[in-house]
Amino acid sequence: MGGPGKPWSTTHLRRQPSPSGGCLTVMTRLQLALALTLASPCVAQTPQTRLWDGAISGDTAALAAALKDGARIDSLDFRSSQNGRRALNWAAINNRPDAIRFLLAHGAHIEATNRTGFTALHHAAEFGSLDAARVLLAAGADPKHTNAEGVTPAARALQEGFTELANMLLAAERGVRPKDP
Repeated sequence: MGGPGKPWSTTHLRRQPSPSGGCLTVMTRLQLALALTLASPCVAQTPQTRLWDGAISGDTAALAAALKDGARIDSLDFRSSQNGRRALNWAAINNRPDAIRFLLAHGAHIEATNRTGFTALHHAAEFGSLDAARVLLAAGADPKHTNAEGVTPAARALQEGFTELANMLLAAERGVRPKDP
């Protein structure tokens, strides 16, 4: 085996008889298992999960493919939050302005809420997603929308310490909306 100053060697790998009578090294078996895993489609990747994952990553091509394959644009994702997150919320959380524009253009409801009343703008505020908030406000998101606890996006941004974002949201509450970047 390799070590400092010694070349790597595979002579330590035991040979195992294969069902066909030949021998496969442990490394060959691992490579074969990896190849089969990568070659087979992931069962968990439904059109719906591809939509949410596309919103998380900002991949508009994946969003388009998921919608074409039957994903519902406003369904709630409970994979990692018991309150649920829509694709638009995921795009806002992850500061994906292009995904937000795409989702809105394809029918996502800008004021749709999760179980606790958070809109995409609330999530942008909570996670400090300044560009996402700009796009949402420019598209008509309501900066005065309160969640189930009566908290506005500006108040949520202040709670999280995102002062610049909170100031932009407070200005939007007074009618001064940013332009889409």
